[in-house]
Amino acid sequence: MKYTLEEKEAKLIKFLQQLEAPALAFSGGVDSALLLAACQKAKADVKIFSAITPLMPAFEKLDITRLIFELNFKVNFLYPNPLNLPEFCANDSKRCYHCKKLLFSTIKAEAEKLGCKTLMDGANIDDLGDYRPGMQATKELGVISPLLECGFTKADVRALAEKYKLSIAKKPAYACLASRIAYGEEVNLEKLAQIEKAEDALKTLGLTDVRVRHHNNLARIEVAPQEIVLASTKMREQIISAVKDAGFAYVTLDLQGFRSGSMNVSIKK
Repeated sequence: MKYTLEEKEAKLIKFLQQLEAPALAFSGGVDSALLLAACQKAKADVKIFSAITPLMPAFEKLDITRLIFELNFKVNFLYPNPLNLPEFCANDSKRCYHCKKLLFSTIKAEAEKLGCKTLMDGANIDDLGDYRPGMQATKELGVISPLLECGFTKADVRALAEKYKLSIAKKPAYACLASRIAYGEEVNLEKLAQIEKAEDALKTLGLTDVRVRHHNNLARIEVAPQEIVLASTKMREQIISAVKDAGFAYVTLDLQGFRSGSMNVSIKK
């Protein structure tokens, strides 16, 4: 049975009203922002926690700060560092599991100190469609996903965020910087800085959905399919210069274009 957006919204509000002493892991993305806005509409007394890590680009931190003012809430900032975990830095196929386990364990411990009984994240139905070992970690920790429980797809999330007039309703999905590094290659600060510098430069050139995939000294650039011709012709020299300036020796353009989770194709599930 299909439900309308209004029916899903009503279900979500009721779901949130029934939670006991909830806490929300707030990333600054559209999913967690919508969940926070829904909590406010449900008059749920929710405590907000944001884990700030070296895996986040600067603009994500700025988005959190901007949303604090937009939605008028108090946030508890925490600073767990996945780079202190050898198993994370080794970058095998469970990298995301190790990271999420650290982040949500840290948030859960602090939330419980403040009397919280339930910890939420912003996962939705579309998150089930890719390889996401981090969801195993949150499940093990008892984290609940109200958007997922209430049948929200990513399109539903954006539609309701538009209805709530959230400024980031159309914000593109953005995985952490470590997701750009090929499995088996060490994750470290130098590589993360290279990736962030290159992606920032390409966005400054006007590219929209762009990823710089790190393959040692080679950068594999993914852009939106409709921008491939532009990137390979008029912007070619600018892209090469910007990416090499970030520290890469070689630059290649992926003709398949941007697709979320492209690093996961090598994983045997």
